[in-house]
Amino acid sequence: MRSSRSADVIIQHDNNCCSAADIILELDPMSAGFLNELKNMWNLLKKSPQVVSRLHQHFNMCTNPYEQTIRLMYNCQEFNSAKSKSLPFFIIEEFKNWSANCRNKFRHLLTPKLKIDVFKVISMQNSLNLIKLVVDGYEMAESGDIFLDVIKCMIERKKYKEACQSAVLFKLQDKFTLEDFVLPLILQDKMYGIDDFLTASPRHQVELVTLLDSTLGKPSVRDALASYVFKLNVPDVKWDKLHAKPFKKLITRLVKMFKLPNDITPNLNKKRNEGALQFLLHKRYFENSFGDESWKEMVQEAIGDDEELQKELVVQVCIYGDVAEALRWAHFYNVDKQYWPYNVRMLEENPDEERLHQRNIVPDEDSWSNEELQTTEPTDYHQFPLPFSNIHLIDTEESFEQFLDRGLQDVDVVGVDCEWKPSFGSQKNELALMQIASRKNVFILDIISIGTKVPHLWQELGKFLFNNCDILKLGFGFTSDILMIKQSLPELNFTPKQVGFLDLLSLWKILEKYPKVVLPYEVQSSGPSLGTLVHHCLGRPLDKSDQFSNWEKRPLRNSQLVYAALDAYCLIQVYDILKSCCEKGGFPFEETCYNLMTNEKMPKKKMKKPVQKKQQRPSQSDEEIPQPASPHLNQVPATSIKVVCDTMLQGLGKNLRRCGVDTAILENHMDHMECVRYAQDEQRYILTKGNVFNRLYGCVPQGHCLKIISDDVDEQLKEFIDYYKVNVTKDDVFSVCQACNGRNFIQVSHSTMLALKDSHDSRKYAPPDEDNDLEYLDEATGFSSDEEYDAEPGAPIQSTRKWDLYCDEKVDVGLCATRKGAKIQITSIPDGVLAKMDPFYVCEDCGKVYWDGSHLERVLTGRLQGIVQ
Repeated sequence: MRSSRSADVIIQHDNNCCSAADIILELDPMSAGFLNELKNMWNLLKKSPQVVSRLHQHFNMCTNPYEQTIRLMYNCQEFNSAKSKSLPFFIIEEFKNWSANCRNKFRHLLTPKLKIDVFKVISMQNSLNLIKLVVDGYEMAESGDIFLDVIKCMIERKKYKEACQSAVLFKLQDKFTLEDFVLPLILQDKMYGIDDFLTASPRHQVELVTLLDSTLGKPSVRDALASYVFKLNVPDVKWDKLHAKPFKKLITRLVKMFKLPNDITPNLNKKRNEGALQFLLHKRYFENSFGDESWKEMVQEAIGDDEELQKELVVQVCIYGDVAEALRWAHFYNVDKQYWPYNVRMLEENPDEERLHQRNIVPDEDSWSNEELQTTEPTDYHQFPLPFSNIHLIDTEESFEQFLDRGLQDVDVVGVDCEWKPSFGSQKNELALMQIASRKNVFILDIISIGTKVPHLWQELGKFLFNNCDILKLGFGFTSDILMIKQSLPELNFTPKQVGFLDLLSLWKILEKYPKVVLPYEVQSSGPSLGTLVHHCLGRPLDKSDQFSNWEKRPLRNSQLVYAALDAYCLIQVYDILKSCCEKGGFPFEETCYNLMTNEKMPKKKMKKPVQKKQQRPSQSDEEIPQPASPHLNQVPATSIKVVCDTMLQGLGKNLRRCGVDTAILENHMDHMECVRYAQDEQRYILTKGNVFNRLYGCVPQGHCLKIISDDVDEQLKEFIDYYKVNVTKDDVFSVCQACNGRNFIQVSHSTMLALKDSHDSRKYAPPDEDNDLEYLDEATGFSSDEEYDAEPGAPIQSTRKWDLYCDEKVDVGLCATRKGAKIQITSIPDGVLAKMDPFYVCEDCGKVYWDGSHLERVLTGRLQGIVQ
């Protein structure tokens, strides 16, 4: 029987599900004395044999060790927010160890009523991991049905998260429906715990994905779910999250996680293909980066048998002004003429009539598919220098064996590259080709044909090439290729370090800092892509029109084979040129390559010399040491100065990055003497505060350590500017990543960012770290301070900003990462910003996303007023 007078009245049942626990939790004097003794021993010795032995002795003396264990835990000071290495965790862990040998003696005391009471007590605190240990130690899952009423009571009280977690703990998934707590949690945008529930219940996986997908087929996701909200009386619904984009991401993630068939998500597939079509149209007609065959392949891949998308393709291509191409697709898909646009019908009826007026929607120069309108000369691209017969397609076991026998003989350097089909949705990227180029031949390994059939041959390749430090392996932006190789070909079993993998992109970035190393050809750079580097070294760029191809389609076209072969072979050509240029410029080429391949840098823990210097010039008293004179007589540009901020000046460090100053910031756990290491290794000025100045100033030249006086961040910035005579210009502002101090940014178009958004699994759905339930999420701020938020577009960003800005070739859409492997922080972009802004700027080193906005002017007229010249 239940009593419930209103929704606000506490529900009270008579079946022991929501009454208080009957266990007496207060400790008697003897138990209290033991707990104090245990706390003292724990504080001194932690989990030592003495402490374990003392606790086990206490268990042996108890009349009911099950009740006593929960009492001891409850009376620990850390009980309400226990961490994994706290005393409550230690008590239950040792109780489990002790009870394993004494179970038969005391098991009769473990009654169903006691289990329920213990669960009620342990549920008072916040650590799910502690609850799991107690559930295991008290064998609660073995009699899970006794907790059904407890969980139903949680549901009735709208404690959906606790109900979901409890159903998982007691393995009661089959006793509940999606509407009990899974759907309410999604409506509240509280995903933590749902994955665990679904993992053990395939039935619920399919039901949930099917339900969510059905909402995408409705005009409004919010309207489709409103009936559930009112039917279930769900409180705290996040209405702003009930729209298509978050649900597409959630469905995609669930399909991937549980390896569900794609045919259960017809509406998601349709939405994804619509987005893919828009992306392809943009690549073709705005970026002009598609070859004809690649365009045809990818369009057919995206559209498939969807008749509505076939009609949309004809309309969209016509809108872009390519009427002849629209007519071709209309015939290809046999689209009924009633759906043809007017211009397409006219072209069909009068193919020879002059119709330049039909292309008035886009400029003539954008209608590049019509040869008569081409006014620019075709680009002279770098060509594959070997005969086509020197390209060997390895697609059978026999050809693979021949390659291993003869292909790597007398080879000391190879170029390695990979290709895979672009993916727009839930399908995981799969490696399609691996190209291995020597100086005389290029071998294209067809992963689609031989990938899983010859594991022993892949092991041989790993032995003879990938784990052979005598063969130099060249790549460009190697990170994504290596990740894909490791994922698709685990039999290779290699580690890039110490076995001769050289990333030419990393080498190039180092060489750019040395003016004496001059590459043969001057190029107006659009960013450090492989095509640009080839242009610098060999005089012509690479033709990338086959890059965006369906690399899984067989047979491969000859143009694809040549493209793939050249991508690998040109690495050797570029390497030779770089080496020659370094030798002419007196640059230590071999040493630099070795350091890059082994990732050897100055060890962070090695630098203990400053301690000796401190002993040579002790400053142990608290007497105030005067600040030496500034090392600068005249003003210096902000870009010419590098600093390191001590732990007390992290706020100042962020302000300095905002001003374009190269700033290292010590984290809270780091020793102050790390400032000296930064100063000596990277020629940085030290900014510190208080008596720490006495320890640091003698370890560096005079004036290279500044003692900041003020506690106000803005005043601290002025102290720095005045002392070092730093000239901050408008071009310096926001030229450094505020998260990682990087100065390399990738300009990403709106369409590419949408593709990244669609292919990204949102991090907010991931379960938090077991010891930190509050996962840190960096707030989205654009080019603004940490306190500001600006979703309104501002003036275009100034082209003179002092940063390194690259094109979006350095973005891997499938992996949602930069070419350096940094995950692009898609989740930090509010939906309103994503809809309005174009372009975006992605930090190549950490993946943080920025955008233009009016905040620049606000900062210049606000906290940087008087600072910026």
